[in-house]
Amino acid sequence: MKKALTLLLLFLLAAADLPAQQGSGVYVGGHIRRERPATIEKLRNSGFTYVILFNVNVETDGTLTTDGETICRDGEYVFANEQPHYVDDVKALKQWPTGIERIEICIGGWGNESYSRIRDLINSEGTGPSSILYRNFKALKEAIPEIDAVNNDDEHCYDASTAVRFHVMMSTLGYKTTVAPYMNKTFWQNLVEQLNQSRPGACDRVLIQCYDGGAYNNPSDWALGNLPVHAGRTNYQSSMEESIAQMETWRNDNNVVGGFVWVYNDETWNLNKWASAINRIFPTHTTDEPAATFYSDNNFSGYAVSLPEGQYGTGELAAWGITDKDIASFRLQLGYQLTAYTTADLTGTSKSWTDSEMARMGTWGNRLSSLKIEKVETPTAIETVGSEQPRTEPNAAYDVLGRRFPKGNRIGISVTKGRKQTQTATLH
Repeated sequence: MKKALTLLLLFLLAAADLPAQQGSGVYVGGHIRRERPATIEKLRNSGFTYVILFNVNVETDGTLTTDGETICRDGEYVFANEQPHYVDDVKALKQWPTGIERIEICIGGWGNESYSRIRDLINSEGTGPSSILYRNFKALKEAIPEIDAVNNDDEHCYDASTAVRFHVMMSTLGYKTTVAPYMNKTFWQNLVEQLNQSRPGACDRVLIQCYDGGAYNNPSDWALGNLPVHAGRTNYQSSMEESIAQMETWRNDNNVVGGFVWVYNDETWNLNKWASAINRIFPTHTTDEPAATFYSDNNFSGYAVSLPEGQYGTGELAAWGITDKDIASFRLQLGYQLTAYTTADLTGTSKSWTDSEMARMGTWGNRLSSLKIEKVETPTAIETVGSEQPRTEPNAAYDVLGRRFPKGNRIGISVTKGRKQTQTATLH
């Protein structure tokens, strides 16, 4: 009975935390470095809520490398010798305006022997503070504390004992763990369960590969340790529309709560369109107090996304599900002002509205890249509270906020800004 109650509590807690479990991710190859700074800005504006940097290799002596360049050696971060901008670039991925909330590094992949080397290093010198693995990954974490997690993409070694010890060490250093399986379910089940028994919550997400060797995987089979499951497609195996439709099916039929894409390594696809579409399926952000609702088509049609008061860059809008330059109509709550901008960061040409709705945005249709929604001092009610005998012009009237009142009428105007204030005036 006690066990059943515990499981129920865990289920309820997980359900309450569902938006935090959801989201969209993308693996990022060496292209991010080769074509910087443009690639950094595209990622920041993409709307993906997490990125996975592919990849970090572990060499036989414990040195960390990528694309033949050294990241950490002998307990020191030395990547700046070859990539002087890398630290600032990775940090920038989380800096406003962006939708990115989590950064992971990937270890492994097809043909990669990092976990075999990790196994041998752990068997020879352990995972304590003096071990080379500990010292190098500590140096990486200290150089770039914005790295939140390590993504395990072991496709060769499959040694659960040393994998658990490695990820316990990584948890000690401040890294979460995610796993990216496509086969060998027993290994992954053992890894997740043993790791989280040793360090509860150390592994917090499963990213099941549903492409290439895992093309026929059913995500329902991969809820390892009852962790949230994100399912992935490649950006080159089919059209975006087909992949988005597949993710909708996974959400509806397979208990999938997030989607990811392999791999950003060229400029042949639109990151923002992919991310915003995935975020509409697996929303990370929701609001109980919408200040405005935006529509992709005229006359309040197409997809709709509601936003609370605030300011939103291109990446943030995409994280809520709004594709760049995709808004054609909107509805705005009374007492708010919308200001739209043509650039990603609330700069450039702008226009403001206080209209309660705009079925067609005219020249501003499909131009909006960032926006601001803020409260303004707005008259909220007009009522007649008494009258006097008309004077010499009984038929004359005044136009007050779009309503006409005979001269001599006393009206009350309620203005809301912080506290409600009421003023009374007599029209002469």
